[in-house]
Amino acid sequence: MFALLLTGQAVHAADTPLTLTVLHKKNIYQTNLTATINTPPDKLFKLLTRYNELYKFSHLIQKSELQTSGSLLLELKSCFTFICFNKKQMMRMTASQYTVTGTIIPEQSDFSSGWARWKISKLNNHSKISFKSEMTPKFWVPPFIGPWLIKQKLKEEALSSIHFIENHTKQN
Repeated sequence: MFALLLTGQAVHAADTPLTLTVLHKKNIYQTNLTATINTPPDKLFKLLTRYNELYKFSHLIQKSELQTSGSLLLELKSCFTFICFNKKQMMRMTASQYTVTGTIIPEQSDFSSGWARWKISKLNNHSKISFKSEMTPKFWVPPFIGPWLIKQKLKEEALSSIHFIENHTKQN
């Protein structure tokens, strides 16, 4: 995600202090994000667990659908200039005490392994979000430029998602 960001740099999405790091090592992409949003934790937790509506908060997610098995299907689309890629993630989801965790189901995904975890905590009258993920794509990523492009896209998506969530919680 974002050509303007350096890995590990503190940035601001709207008025939200945000720290974001994206690392790439041996085909594994790790993301670590913390942000503060001006909304109570319970409201934010409800928003993040509306799995069928996650596409509303991300340009990357084209479809989000909770399956009858309890797994979450995410259909993703990412474009670099004029080339677009469609990928699928199927994740086993768990949610409790302001923590939402998804674990990749490799057989049903375009990723051989991975997980993502949102943790929300109260910070004065706000919510602090901590997001961590680790993803290993099954698809070929061209050496040299590929990892850089993916890191930039992940950064861009993280900032955009925080901005969408922040605006949605202000409106509701």
